[in-house]
Amino acid sequence: MWMKWFPWRFIVKRMARAHGFLDPVVLLSYINRFAQPAEVTAPVELLRAGAVLHARGLINSQAIQHNLDWVWPYWVECQFDPDSPSFVPRAFSLTHINLTQRNWTAVGLPDSIELPIVDPRGLVTPFFDSWSVDAWVITEDQKLIPSKIVQGNQRLEWEENLSVVTELSQGQAKLISHVEVQKNPEGIASCKMTFSAMAPQEGWLVVSLRPFNPEGVSFVHRIELMNEGQAWKVNDEHGIYFNHKIERNLFS
Repeated sequence: MWMKWFPWRFIVKRMARAHGFLDPVVLLSYINRFAQPAEVTAPVELLRAGAVLHARGLINSQAIQHNLDWVWPYWVECQFDPDSPSFVPRAFSLTHINLTQRNWTAVGLPDSIELPIVDPRGLVTPFFDSWSVDAWVITEDQKLIPSKIVQGNQRLEWEENLSVVTELSQGQAKLISHVEVQKNPEGIASCKMTFSAMAPQEGWLVVSLRPFNPEGVSFVHRIELMNEGQAWKVNDEHGIYFNHKIERNLFS
């Protein structure tokens, strides 16, 4: 098959220089000089993974940096806090990615591809690279927000399945989360989250759908109420089902 020649290198050079970037073709040739001769200059898989990672980091930089007063996941609270050992200076960083808080715990079942992850403060990401589910305790006098708690207790337990238990407290308020994967009688695996809350006065246990995960922003485009307000359908794809009556649903 005969194919016409196309000046890819010339076009890439012109586009890079027009926007003030280094010539990528020349840059790769310089990088290749520091390595032993190989069939490829750089692994394509590594370049692809890096591009995806930093594309997410670019979204993070626009969303997080200017809204640090929002409720963010634990890694953001640590990595963006100059007083934290996990702080990463970001003055000249084009992208913001999680570098110092990557200690999440996975829960699952043998022979099952479902692998929810739990961060050190109990934030649950039930599907790969998806939105997350968080729980808070809100009273008139105080707010227990897990990502803002400095000290927490997290452990693994084994009864019928492996589970992650997270215990957090602030003042006299306490929150316990229990996360595991179970199979129903039809053999379908699902992530089961159990939350228990205690407070010295009347308050709310808030179960919150969060548009991020331990890597950064993860968009929630649509939420729909189902089962007479006892379930949420997220992005027309996945469902969150509650076994207790929901007193109030709030959307923003």
